[in-house]
Amino acid sequence: MKKTLLQACAICVGASGAYAGGLDRSGQGVNILFEEGSVVQFRLGYTNPDVSGTMPNIFGSGEPVDSGDVANDFFTPHLGYKTALTDQLDFAIMYDQPFGADIAYSQSYPLSINPLAPGQNNVLRAKADTDAITALLRYKFDNGFSAIGGLRAQRVKAEVGVPIVGNYTVDTDAEIDFGYVVGVAWEKPEIAARVALTYNSKITHDLSQTETVGPLSFQTDSEIETPQSINLDFQTGVAPKTLVFGSIRWVDWPQLSYEPPIYNGIVGNPLVDYDNATFTYSLGVGYQFTEEFSGAVTLGYETNEGEPVSNLGPTDGFWSIGLGGTYSLEKAKVSLGVRYTDIGDATADGAFGQTADFSGNSAWSVGFQITYSLG
Repeated sequence: MKKTLLQACAICVGASGAYAGGLDRSGQGVNILFEEGSVVQFRLGYTNPDVSGTMPNIFGSGEPVDSGDVANDFFTPHLGYKTALTDQLDFAIMYDQPFGADIAYSQSYPLSINPLAPGQNNVLRAKADTDAITALLRYKFDNGFSAIGGLRAQRVKAEVGVPIVGNYTVDTDAEIDFGYVVGVAWEKPEIAARVALTYNSKITHDLSQTETVGPLSFQTDSEIETPQSINLDFQTGVAPKTLVFGSIRWVDWPQLSYEPPIYNGIVGNPLVDYDNATFTYSLGVGYQFTEEFSGAVTLGYETNEGEPVSNLGPTDGFWSIGLGGTYSLEKAKVSLGVRYTDIGDATADGAFGQTADFSGNSAWSVGFQITYSLG
């Protein structure tokens, strides 16, 4: 069995785009550490979500008003380099965008209307971007075990508009702060078996920002934490040319609470917060059809908490199915994947005792990856 072909195919399927809980985008994987020799890797995923709901018209008849398709398309880039410093010590550095949001509602949506100036042109919206560079070391012991550790530099910037709160907006400066990654792994190459457990620390950002309410503008500061998480990745050969692989990811979303002081003083609640952590599961099977080509199928599931969610992320759980393939050239492995996600129904926070219902939503993702050997 060509272990490298099946590994690359599994990576492609898992990386073909995500629509996970909270603001999760990249999954913060470290699979590049297990590539052989020295490699460079480029991956690009694209996700086209379709997320819409309705809310009673609190300024009129009470009849439901459609939110429009609130979730914009997004890309998930990844660039990495890995090399063996010694027979026992590997080094990798990679860039990704671990968290993000891009939400915009229709102008007629009740939360997009400023009650003090109903005719203004504005919408409920949020855009949040993170960029991360992670440097990792992996030390291999003689019994198949290895230790993983590294540092992560992360940049965050956000912009939010809530017209119903006096045309409130907040626009943060970009802020760079640091966290860490630690983990352990075990391998048995004879059967292509591997288990890797990694912990990603929370990263605390002290944000400077501009808050506006109507004609008034305020320079304020807030603290925000991107949450800690744990990834468990596993794979094993189960038959000639056949690999079973999967992962479990836990993200501690209650750590993320964004409370700009002006907004919090008016509304009495955080602008963004979460009640529950999420568990995301995936399980797949890869098969080597020829010396050059492998294919895989993967299923994904994220738990549905059944509690009200933020309007800036109106989803609750999902299930997904993905297909992928990898073609091996002399020094390169080229992978393509596609994934369909059925996004869980959600009830979102509203206003004046009303809530919004989001149902029947989905997303399509495609992904491309190339891993090039420098050896």
